Amino acid sequence: MNSTKLAALTFSIGIGFVAHAQQTPKTRLQVNVSAGKELFRQYCSVCHGLDAKGNGSLYDANSADKSVRVPPADLTLLSQRNAGKFPAARVRDAIYSKGPIPAHGTPDMPAWGDVFYLDPA
Repeated sequence: MNSTKLAALTFSIGIGFVAHAQQTPKTRLQVNVSAGKELFRQYCSVCHGLDAKGNGSLYDANSADKSVRVPPADLTLLSQRNAGKFPAARVRDAIYSKGPIPAHGTPDMPAWGDVFYLDPA
């Protein structure tokens, strides 16, 4: 009787392993956090600040250049200001100049040139 139970248990475990192996693994986008931090430091922090709170060195409320007088957004509040959900599409559009953001420049020449240019093709 013990050998029957052992065989049934072994069979059940084997079926479990096969079923598990056949499941499609959940794929997650691989993100290079270090590279993202470096891009932010190089291209965003002069306006948004190293802490992303909108206190970068380029902002000058008294500048003759209107684009420099625009207060940079506090990026740490994006989710809070969007009902607790990170507004990924809005951020993507801001980065790729698809929306009117005066401080980012025109869609033809955003503040960072063509660094984040997306080829529509």
